[in-house]
Amino acid sequence: MQKFIGNTKEVVYLTLTTLIAIFIRLWWIINIPTRQVFDFETYHDIATNIYLGLGHTYLGEPIAFQGMAYPYALGYVFRIVGSNSILIAKLFNLMLSTLTLILFYFILKKLTNNKRTIFIGYTILALLPNYIAYNNVVGTEVFAAFNLALIIFLQLYNFDNKFRYPMLGIAIGVAALTKPIFLAYPVVATTSYWLKHKQFKEPLFKLVILTLVMTITIAPWTYRNYKRFGRFIPVSYNGGYVFFLNNNANNTHGGWMPIPDAAMSVETRERVNEILQYGARSEKLAHELDPLLQSEAIKWIKANPIQYAKLGIIRLHTTFYGGVWDIDAWTMNELRERQPENRLTEYERNMRFFRSVTDSIIHILSTLTFGYIIINIKPIILSFFKRERYINSSVSIPILNMLFFIAVYFVFEGQARYNFPLLFLMVASSVLFIEKLRG
Repeated sequence: MQKFIGNTKEVVYLTLTTLIAIFIRLWWIINIPTRQVFDFETYHDIATNIYLGLGHTYLGEPIAFQGMAYPYALGYVFRIVGSNSILIAKLFNLMLSTLTLILFYFILKKLTNNKRTIFIGYTILALLPNYIAYNNVVGTEVFAAFNLALIIFLQLYNFDNKFRYPMLGIAIGVAALTKPIFLAYPVVATTSYWLKHKQFKEPLFKLVILTLVMTITIAPWTYRNYKRFGRFIPVSYNGGYVFFLNNNANNTHGGWMPIPDAAMSVETRERVNEILQYGARSEKLAHELDPLLQSEAIKWIKANPIQYAKLGIIRLHTTFYGGVWDIDAWTMNELRERQPENRLTEYERNMRFFRSVTDSIIHILSTLTFGYIIINIKPIILSFFKRERYINSSVSIPILNMLFFIAVYFVFEGQARYNFPLLFLMVASSVLFIEKLRG
C-alpha cells in the first residue's frame, strides 16, 4: 500500500479519514429518517420489480423514462441479499460512496504532487455534507458520482491500452445508461487527451474505440426499447419531456414544473391530454410525449432566444449557488415531523444553522471552481490554435468535465442536487486553484 500512497503517517491519516467518513455516513443512514419521494420512490419500485423477476417495469408496464443502470444494479443487489429493503439500497450507496472517495484520492495524486493539496482535498470530500447525506437516498446521485470518478481514474492511469480503452468505453456506456448525457462523453475524454499530447491518430483512434465500446454497451437496452416502444430510444424517453418543462413561456425558474402549468399550443395540449388519458396515465409511462414536447420546446426557443438564455443562466445559478435545500428535502424530510412540539423552535434554529454552514461550503466551492475555470480558460482556448501549447491533466480534466456539465445544465435543467456528481471535481478544482494562487 505504501508504494501507492506514501509513508506510514500518510497511510494512517488516509485510513483514519476514510474510516471516519464511513462512520459518519453510516450514522446518517441509521439516525436520519427520510421518505423516498418522487424519482427516488420510482427507482426503488423499479428495482423491486427487477428483484421480483418482473423486469424493468413500473405500475405493471415496461418503462424507460430514466436511465436503467442504477435500478438494474440495485435490483440485482436486492437479489443477492434476498431483500428489497431500503436499508440495503442505502448500504449500497455507502459502498459506492467509499469507493468514490478512494478513487478521488488516486485522481488527486495524478492532478498534483503537492501532498498538502491532496490531503486537504481528500478531507474536504470525506466530510462534505452532501456526500454524507445522499447515502440516505435511493437515487442515481451516488451511483453517478462513482461512475464519473471511475471514468476519470481510467483516463488518468496508464496501463495496457488493449484493456484500458475498452474498460473506459464500458464505464462511459454504464454512465450513459445512468444519465444519457454521457452519450457525448467520448468527445470530452478525447479532447482532454489531445490537449495533453497534440497527436492526431491516437485521439482519433481513442474516439472511435470509446464510441464503439460505449455503443455496444448500450445496444441491448436500445434494442429492448425498440421492441417495447416501436421507435429508436437509445437510453430513455424523458429528454424532450424535461427539455420542454424547463423551457416554455410559463417557466420563470428554469426548473421542472407540472405539465398542466406549462405553456403549449392548443393542439399540443389536446394531444398531451389524449396521451395521458386526461390524467389517468402516468407521465413516466407516456413515451409518446417525448418527441411531441421536444418539438414544442424547440419552437419556443427559436422564437424566444433571449428568454431561453435567461432561463439557462437561472439554471446555472440554481445548480451552483442555490444552496443545499435539497439535503433537507430529499435526505432528511421525515426528521421535522418526528420532533416533539416543544422542540420545534430549537429544531428550526438548528436547521437554519446547518443550512447556513452547508450553503456557505457549496458557495465557496462553486466560487473557487469558477475561479479555476476563469484563470485557465484562455490557455485552453489558445491551445486549440497553437500546436506547441500543451494542457496538462490538472487543467484539462477538471475544466473540460465541468464545462461539459455546465453546458448540459444550461440547455436542459438545473437544480441543487444536480451538482452532486461534480462535487469531487469542484473540490479538486478548489484546492488546485488555491495551490496555484499560493504558488
